[in-house]
Amino acid sequence: MHSVVIADDRDSARTGLHLLLTGSGAYRVVGQAASGDEALALAEALRPSLVVTDLKMPGLPVIEAARLLKEGCPTIKIVILTAYDDCEDIYLAAGAGVDGYLMKDTDPEEILAAIGQVMEGRAFYQPKDNAFGAGRDTREAL
Repeated sequence: MHSVVIADDRDSARTGLHLLLTGSGAYRVVGQAASGDEALALAEALRPSLVVTDLKMPGLPVIEAARLLKEGCPTIKIVILTAYDDCEDIYLAAGAGVDGYLMKDTDPEEILAAIGQVMEGRAFYQPKDNAFGAGRDTREAL
């Protein structure tokens, strides 16, 4: 079972993601954060297998938090689940070592499948406009 820290500034988003992940039977949520600072601190302290985070939150920018986390804990997988599909955000996320980038309006089963792919060691980037193709490892193109 994979341990997870969930980070989103909206309680409802954290609750929904918690239910989705724990309901799958493959994940155990060990912490929740409402800002980039909290997400980084929790992940450094708890060393989960996975951090699932929103992109735009108060405090430390999530891309910077991801970069710092990957520097200190390179084996932790990071998936951004967001409403923003700006190509620049995707490039920055990939450059920071983020393992997955998904849209919040993705079907829950597809979210679980993408996270599963990330946990198997494959990157998953799915911009809304499919600029790179859903599920393609876009780090090669960067």
